[in-house]
Amino acid sequence: MRLTGGASPADARSGAGVRRVWLPDGGSAYLKVTGAELGGDALAAAGRELRFYRRVGPDAPVCVPPLLGAFEADAGVALLLGDAGEQRDVAVWSPELWRGLGGTLARLHTMPVPAGDWDRPDALLSALAAPDLDAVAGFWSGRLPRLDELLAGRGALRDRLGSAPPVFVHGDCHTGNVVHGNDVVLCDWQESGTGRATSDLALLSVRATPSGTRVPAVLFEEYLRECACAGVHLDAIELERSLMLEELAVLVFLWPPFAAYNDPAGIDRVRRRARYLADRLGV
Repeated sequence: MRLTGGASPADARSGAGVRRVWLPDGGSAYLKVTGAELGGDALAAAGRELRFYRRVGPDAPVCVPPLLGAFEADAGVALLLGDAGEQRDVAVWSPELWRGLGGTLARLHTMPVPAGDWDRPDALLSALAAPDLDAVAGFWSGRLPRLDELLAGRGALRDRLGSAPPVFVHGDCHTGNVVHGNDVVLCDWQESGTGRATSDLALLSVRATPSGTRVPAVLFEEYLRECACAGVHLDAIELERSLMLEELAVLVFLWPPFAAYNDPAGIDRVRRRARYLADRLGV
């Protein structure tokens, strides 16, 4: 096996090192290594991803990279993953690609939750319980109408989000973790486990907003259609409102620290998106 210098097109923010490698048969794969020096949370996430590939991936109703080999020890976790496709700039995604992603998420969310403990950290519920009020106020004060009402109502919002029926979620669902082969392929399963369906769907919009990309309606249309095919009939209006609540909560309570990684235009788009959501929700 020979290493190259290029990172995976679906590299994670976890700190794990990802490198493309060439196999003896001339094929390519990706080696993903999470070292113990990254800390306990990173190792736990890497172990969760390995467990997903071993126990869930082979029978999941969605396309995932094949696990070619793995190593797990106190020193860290290493995964060798088959090359499952190429990443495409989201700016040139066709409606059919968005539709395919909507169907993929619906199949993931409607499959039976795998046996075993698939609890996962929920950053949003944690932030609603104990928000960084200085960061929230520093970014949103004077820029988001009725911010005080949002802060005062965070307990009720947490209760509402926390009462959603648990499904199996990807956990870090954004277009950078999607590659395209013969179908839509979801990569980077370190945050997978039980959670809210809206957390996957809303994060797509949160991560796309700074670039000016909007998630088109065809994704949600296909999501609803595929859910119905699986016997899960969702109210489109209620789903839309739940999605807007989740997205607004993420932008207000989790996004401010990420402003430093975005340019002024991206920051402005995020602020305008939050105002739009607040207006639509009447909060």
